Amino acid sequence: MSTIKDSELKPWGFIRQKDGDHFVVRVKTNVGCVSSQQMARLSEIASKYGRGDIYLTTRLNIAIPWVARENLDEVRRAVEEVGLVVGGTGSTVRPVVACVGTICDHGMADTLGLGKMLDERFAGRKLPAKLKIGITGCPNDCAKIELNDIGFMGKCTASGEVAGTSEKCFAAYLGGMFGRAHRVGVPVGELLSADEAADLVEKVIEYLEKNARPGERLGALIERVGMEEVLRGIGLST
Repeated sequence: MSTIKDSELKPWGFIRQKDGDHFVVRVKTNVGCVSSQQMARLSEIASKYGRGDIYLTTRLNIAIPWVARENLDEVRRAVEEVGLVVGGTGSTVRPVVACVGTICDHGMADTLGLGKMLDERFAGRKLPAKLKIGITGCPNDCAKIELNDIGFMGKCTASGEVAGTSEKCFAAYLGGMFGRAHRVGVPVGELLSADEAADLVEKVIEYLEKNARPGERLGALIERVGMEEVLRGIGLST
């Protein structure tokens, strides 16, 4: 690690701090979920290689600050020993964010089930720019899915029960982003099952791989070519 530039370390999950001497190590969770044993081990790693601090990112991952450059490899290996990985940054499909609609009293769909499916299938896939996916279980929209490149909202079951994976209960939103430039995503298509939601993500990714310019996110691509063209490209009608 000593011969690698700081900018080249960031895609691996090592982010230089303001002081120039330490790094934050980003640890990817499984849609915000870690076991108590994993959290205990991460606490030990933070105490040994940092200053004992751990914080949560806005996208439900874990960060360990105050790690010296010479310890980055050891921290990475220690994290992997407990079944987790460092990373979740760069021009990739970022770790999926989902609310706890699966267990929430308001939840209309299995948000964690869909989130884990999408995370396992797509997270880390390289793209021209980052792609964020958000899932919320009801119109309360705790996960702010319209501010993600791809968002899914649970919207079904008159009984109020959480829908199964085969039921068409997810409304899809495309083109959102948040940050220095922000854009509100819009609903597209009909309600989808979990498998259909995964198929839509695959189609969007393939479209971006073929059509997006370097650094161009989905919302920016929509602004450039128009929503109708993007929907045609992924097999949806307006």
